[in-house]
Amino acid sequence: MAAIGVDTQNYDEVRQTVSAGLTRYNDHFLPKHRDRHKLALSVRDESGAIVGGLIGELRMDYLHIELLWIDESQRGHGVGQRLIDLAEIEARRFGATHMHLSTWSFQAPDFYRAMGFREFGRMTDHPAGFDSIFFVKAFT
Repeated sequence: MAAIGVDTQNYDEVRQTVSAGLTRYNDHFLPKHRDRHKLALSVRDESGAIVGGLIGELRMDYLHIELLWIDESQRGHGVGQRLIDLAEIEARRFGATHMHLSTWSFQAPDFYRAMGFREFGRMTDHPAGFDSIFFVKAFT
């Protein structure tokens, strides 16, 4: 019988092996072209300091937005909308048909709705007292 245990000290090795195994399995179902392309959009102030940005990954037919942050000094000036618009342009250039992300209820769900995202899932009380909300935006 196989041994199951905590193996955090070998995290990189375990992650690489599990990822490779899952990829081999997925190859039977998914398109072969599944290259991952990192996307980084930055907002810089006059001195060149980063005061916001968007981090994502383009894969198959979607852009997964992993992180989006705008310094409070830049909020309310359309910076977020310009980031989302640029992310969509880059995603379309890649051939993507949609983008998706998750946010917490205390972050910016109303912003994403205003940007054309549709809620497709929610984990209530996660973390305690808040919800995790999952959004998608299909390109038309």
